[in-house]
Amino acid sequence: MAIRVRLGQDEVQVEPGGSAQLMAIVRNEGDQPDQVALEVEGIDAEWCAIPIPSFALAPGEEVQERILFRPPRSAESRAGTYPIVIRARSLENGGSSVAQASLIIRPYSMLTLELAPKRGVVSPLRKQAHYEVTISNLGNTEQTIHLYASDPEDALAFEWEHEQVYLAPGETRTVVLSSQPRQMPFLTNPALYSFTVTARSVEDPLRSSHVQGQLERRGLISPATVVFLFMLALLVAVWAYTRPRPVEIQVFVAEPAQITAGEKTTLRWSVRNAEQVVIEPAVGEFDPNKTRSVQVQPTSTTTYRLIARNRYGERMAEVVVIVQNAPEPPPPIITKFFADSPQVKRGESVILRWEVKNATELILVPPGQKLDPLTPGFEHRPSRTTTYELIARNSAGKTVSKTLRVEVIDPSQAQIIRFVAEPSEIAAGESATLRWEVQNARRVEIDNGIGEVSPTTGEFTVTPSSTTTYTLTAYDQDGRPVQAKATVTVRPATPPLSGNP
Repeated sequence: MAIRVRLGQDEVQVEPGGSAQLMAIVRNEGDQPDQVALEVEGIDAEWCAIPIPSFALAPGEEVQERILFRPPRSAESRAGTYPIVIRARSLENGGSSVAQASLIIRPYSMLTLELAPKRGVVSPLRKQAHYEVTISNLGNTEQTIHLYASDPEDALAFEWEHEQVYLAPGETRTVVLSSQPRQMPFLTNPALYSFTVTARSVEDPLRSSHVQGQLERRGLISPATVVFLFMLALLVAVWAYTRPRPVEIQVFVAEPAQITAGEKTTLRWSVRNAEQVVIEPAVGEFDPNKTRSVQVQPTSTTTYRLIARNRYGERMAEVVVIVQNAPEPPPPIITKFFADSPQVKRGESVILRWEVKNATELILVPPGQKLDPLTPGFEHRPSRTTTYELIARNSAGKTVSKTLRVEVIDPSQAQIIRFVAEPSEIAAGESATLRWEVQNARRVEIDNGIGEVSPTTGEFTVTPSSTTTYTLTAYDQDGRPVQAKATVTVRPATPPLSGNP
């Protein structure tokens, strides 16, 4: 094989979010210049980048190319060893050479902890407060998490639904925590206790997360307080019944308050004592008892005014909706465009394959057909040697293209009727006979030093020292070849048995 590839090292270590590089040494051992493409197989294409993915090599020339590895710092970048294959592929004849290495993703840990609600309330009628503790493993390794809670005054008792949980990378679990004071008097002033919830990794004790919570303890109220509250409520009720009811605008918001041109936002409101709601500019008039929201689509940044009215007067509130220009989509990229076989016989089909990014539409010429960018390939039957062009277009109309040449050859008129080795298995030092029968051939050759032989029928005795595969190539009148192979398997010679003295 004319192209050879080897690696500067057999192992690459990298931590998610960081980067590492591997040096590939590619050599052209042929006697013709070649165009070589460098590829990485076995891992996600987003994890690696090749600054110079293809390059030219003169005969005997050797180059060193960098391969960069940048796995993202996320739970998807699981810690472990990934076998990878570095392939150097000739763009001239389709031949390739591979080298193997290992990509080691280093482990990292990251825990987050949330508590809901932040404050719980207990009383003689409700002696326990319940909290939801949410633990998330944002690292790339499995974690066994130990949970515990404590307060500095040791005045609270805690009870866990589960004190220990197992989390896969990227997994989130919610555990119920129950808390109550160790003492619960009936008549007492309200008291507020603070406590800390801790989640600690069993595998990595130095990795932990903390969250603060509170527990409010309340006692029963006294009869004097009850009488006072009753009288106060009575006075408030009389005042509320007899007082004028002015308009109140409780809420007037835009959700979302910032949009991209062409998008819509929802105006929501909540009013009290209003008989009519008007939204300007040019939105409309609404019944506050039936409608509490409306969608709008401003073309530019707009200040909306809500006017609520009743017989006592009116109130006004404003909200600003910011309209931003739509961001320009990223340019389309054709990362790969290749054929399963760059050379086919006339009448056969070729499978064209590609990999593209940021494209919403593909056009393949010929046949001038539009394709879905998610389509992995396209089958076409060229009638002659054809240069294909793949055009990728993004949503903004920007295009990029790549070409690919597929050669169409006529099949050879020569036919190999028979090419065998008899016997096909021999012992070391023995001979075998190659026999052949060929039709419509102008010239016939056999490799491994035999050379040109009879173009119709014949035989040739060989004595290989090891297992050898012989290739017979027949050429028709136009020089088009056809081949057949025959293998002679050589068994090691059996050493003679030594006699007894």
